[in-house]
Amino acid sequence: MVRKRYIPMILMLATLMSSCEKVVDFDPGEVEPYVVMVSKPVSDSLVAVYLGYSRFFLDNRNFNIIDNASITITSGNNTAVGTYDPKCFIQSEYYDDWNGYYGPTTYYGGYKFTVSPHPGDTMRLSATVPGYSETVTATTVVPQQPQVEIVDYVVDTMNEDPYSTSFYYRLRFRVNCNSNKDFFSVKLYCGEIRQTLDDTVWMWVWDTTQMRESYFSVSDPIVNNASLEGALDGDDGSYGGREMYFSSERFSGGAHEFTMEFEYYYGMQAQINGMELPVVLEVRSLSEEMYRYDITSTGYTSELDGLFSEPVQVYCNIKGGIGIFGASTNRRVKAPTPRVENFNNSSSNYYKKKK
Repeated sequence: MVRKRYIPMILMLATLMSSCEKVVDFDPGEVEPYVVMVSKPVSDSLVAVYLGYSRFFLDNRNFNIIDNASITITSGNNTAVGTYDPKCFIQSEYYDDWNGYYGPTTYYGGYKFTVSPHPGDTMRLSATVPGYSETVTATTVVPQQPQVEIVDYVVDTMNEDPYSTSFYYRLRFRVNCNSNKDFFSVKLYCGEIRQTLDDTVWMWVWDTTQMRESYFSVSDPIVNNASLEGALDGDDGSYGGREMYFSSERFSGGAHEFTMEFEYYYGMQAQINGMELPVVLEVRSLSEEMYRYDITSTGYTSELDGLFSEPVQVYCNIKGGIGIFGASTNRRVKAPTPRVENFNNSSSNYYKKKK
């Protein structure tokens, strides 16, 4: 009965709204574009910079790349001039299924530099674009290499589900910091199972030539970020994904220890030994600019939260334009052979009974 009382009002509002409709002619070309500059230098690697013009969100035309700019970059005491390359950036769409593979490749133009930044370097980027009134500039500092140590690593091969074709892993690692304003991200890479012909016999082996980004979960106050609908469902806010971001602001004693859990599906390859799974932990130290850009550009908004939140504003540190100039220093640590232990899985993503 309550709903019926609102029907006439809704119909009336719909009628009023339909009677006020007006078509407005709009030309996206009327919006003056900004210069977009994007560069994410990695310590001890050559630098590349994307430069183009912004596009209004109602404009579905291709982005205009700038190929006639004068760009210089300074890293520490080294200065270099960029050279335009129409195939500077390569992007392939990755299909994340069991037989994960890369789809069609797309090339984007950009500027290459013969300079490699080092941890601690202050980097300055400057671009002059013909016909654009401002010089586009940005600054960042290359962070120090992350200090990370694997504390413990266990595998549980005792599947209680007779139909299970997975192994479960728990990895504890410690990250040290130099201050309370250090920024990090963590990824997990696992090897793939491949078939190879040994004389006349097909064998299943671990392939480490292309390690795959793997899903993992972490339940920790530093990274817990329960969404609104998750809280309503009783979710503890445990992190789950393929790249975890955090800062050292809440570290105690200059270090913090994390525990991650993950599952590896091995299918019906019964001869595979779960203790031999190749596992690599990648920890990135991020400049503050890189951290804030990644956090805002990959910010998650659920269907329920989106009803009560403003659109995400992506962090930008480019003067005279828009975009990001942020650095990172990476470190990869190979996990040792795990010990065997039967443990409870704390995440709802794992279908193992708790004892």
